Amino acid sequence: MALRMIVTMMLGASAAAFAATPFSNPPEIVSANGVLGGTLAAAPATVQVGAKRVNTTVYNGLLMPPLLRVQPGDKVRLQLQNTSAMSTNIHYHGFGVTPQGTGDNVFLNVPTGTTYQYDFEIPNDHPQGLYWYHPHFHPDVNPQIAGGMSGGIIVGDILKPFPELAGITERVLLLKDTKIRKGKVLEDPDPSGSTTRTVNGLFKPRIDIAPGELQFWRIGNIGANIYYKLRLPHHVFYVIAQDGNLKNRLVETKELLIPPAARYEVLVRGAKHGKYPLKAIKFKTGPQGDKYPAQKLATVVSSGPKVTSPTPLPTAFPSPPDLRLQQLTGTRTITFADATDSKDPSAQFTINDKFYDHNRIDTTVKLGSTEEWTLRNTSKELHVFHIHQTDFQVVAIDGVAQPFTGYQDTVSLPFATKKKGQLVPGGVTVIIPFTNPVMVGEFVYHCHIVQHADQGMMANIEVVR
Repeated sequence: MALRMIVTMMLGASAAAFAATPFSNPPEIVSANGVLGGTLAAAPATVQVGAKRVNTTVYNGLLMPPLLRVQPGDKVRLQLQNTSAMSTNIHYHGFGVTPQGTGDNVFLNVPTGTTYQYDFEIPNDHPQGLYWYHPHFHPDVNPQIAGGMSGGIIVGDILKPFPELAGITERVLLLKDTKIRKGKVLEDPDPSGSTTRTVNGLFKPRIDIAPGELQFWRIGNIGANIYYKLRLPHHVFYVIAQDGNLKNRLVETKELLIPPAARYEVLVRGAKHGKYPLKAIKFKTGPQGDKYPAQKLATVVSSGPKVTSPTPLPTAFPSPPDLRLQQLTGTRTITFADATDSKDPSAQFTINDKFYDHNRIDTTVKLGSTEEWTLRNTSKELHVFHIHQTDFQVVAIDGVAQPFTGYQDTVSLPFATKKKGQLVPGGVTVIIPFTNPVMVGEFVYHCHIVQHADQGMMANIEVVR
């Protein structure tokens, strides 16, 4: 009996110590003299996920690999060393850079046992903010990202327009989930059900803040498939940027819904003394979609002296052009659908009734175009539209006009609903500028629930001069 009590006390002390893991930003590789160098090594490793030791494949032996910190105008000369069991590559998600050659080329094949040198330039006028990197080798994106192969990128200084925010604490919160069975990460996990979620690879860390203190949180969903609906009791998320693009005003919200691949950069002001759970509340992606339970991600601890001269929230924002005022050069309708008649179990989702074909160009756009795309979702589950090499402006959701607050590179497509006995597709209308000369070449758009992309929901686009 005494021995059992001692063991119980030891386990309780261990659990308490584990729960008190202090938050830390990811390790970094920082550009120097205008060049981002270094190596990302994709290889099998044993990593800590919560209380478990897990065998998987990650970069540099880390569940949370280095954050890449670069500046507009830098050259990226990063090596990818592949000793994993699969062919792979790297996609620089959200970057407006060349999709050709040694650039952000998702058609590259870096076979196992080889090393590849990326070499491209970030334009001087590149938007500044939070981005991320991950494999994009079709059709193995889901197992590679779900296994832990993803990391963050920060471009420039997004706070530069706000001198009043100089010196505030920056916290990078990169959200990643893992499904584990018998000490291994599931090779091709389905999004639905419970999953172990981490922040910078940490399980339920403690985030410290002082009452009245204003902190800058850069939150990115860099997992494979699931949504995060974040809530922090007695706190407000003041959104200043989305997907690496500054807003044109402060957007306040008590809940932050982050689809796969999306990033939000927010200000958070510490509440009165106490402990507050940062939670991903339960979420369902539709009547025929995925559902996953709630999980506490971290504990925010407000302690210490109250800030007597609190940092003010910014009020003056730069004003990017409202694309609704631009002359449109064309319109398109793009339909995302669940395939019901496929004989191939690996092909379950389509775009415009077609499964992805690596060798087919689905959309051709002339450089200099500004197009309006209507994105329809005929399925009864959410899909997530993402296009490479450019951003877009959301102008309507299910026919309801949206206020202009800025650009983004990821948007949820509402699922279809029944109205008067008819199934009415969900819809989002976006305006996409194909005006940046660096984007000439072939790239993709797809659902960023990457299991869906792997199973057919992706298309090739080529921008031509």
